[in-house]
Amino acid sequence: MTDTTAGDGRARGGPSPGPGGPSAGPGGQALTPKGETRRRALLDGVLAVLEAGGPSAVTHRAVARAAGVPVSAATYYFAGRDDLLRAALRHATTDWVRSFDRLERASLADLAETLVRYAITERGSARAQYELLFTAMRDESLREDADLWYSSLEHVLRRAGVPTERVDVVALAVDGLIVRMLWRGEPATADATERVLREIVGPSL
Repeated sequence: MTDTTAGDGRARGGPSPGPGGPSAGPGGQALTPKGETRRRALLDGVLAVLEAGGPSAVTHRAVARAAGVPVSAATYYFAGRDDLLRAALRHATTDWVRSFDRLERASLADLAETLVRYAITERGSARAQYELLFTAMRDESLREDADLWYSSLEHVLRRAGVPTERVDVVALAVDGLIVRMLWRGEPATADATERVLREIVGPSL
C-alpha cells in the first residue's frame, strides 16, 4: 500500500476545503492529524499576536513564536500575512459558530453565558476577531467569513425566540453589546448580561 502522507504533515490528494470545511495544506492537500494540529497552533498564534499588537504585528516570525513552532512551519502553511489573517478569521468564526451550536438550549440565559465567555473570560479570540472584521472591510475575500459570523448570531437569536421581524435590530444591539464588553469589561457576569439582553429583546420573550 502506498504511503499517502507527506513528511510535512499533508495527506496527498485531499480535496480543497471551502470556508468552514476541512483544513488543507498548500496546494489543497488534506492535512493529517499532525498537520492539522500544527496548523491550528499557528492560527491560535495569529489570534494571540492580534490581541497583543493588532494586524500590523502579524508576521510569520511573530506567529511562529506564539505558536511554539519553527518559522519554516508558518511560511509553509501560510504564504503571506494576508493568508494568515484570512485563515485566522475563518478559524475564529468557526469556533464562534460552534460555541452557538453547542448550546443545549437557545435561551437568553445560555446566550448570556456564551457572550461572557467569549468577550470577558476568554476574550483573546473575540478581540482578534473584531480586528479581523475591520480587515474584512478592505478585503473582499474575507466578506463571506465575516457574514458567517453575523448570520450565526442571527440564527441563535431566532432559536432563542426573537421574532423574525426583530432579529436584525436585536443582532445589531447584541453586536454593540459585545464591543462594550470588550472595551469596558461590562457587563461581566452572565446574570447582568442576561438582564441587558432582555432589555434589548423587549417584552416579546
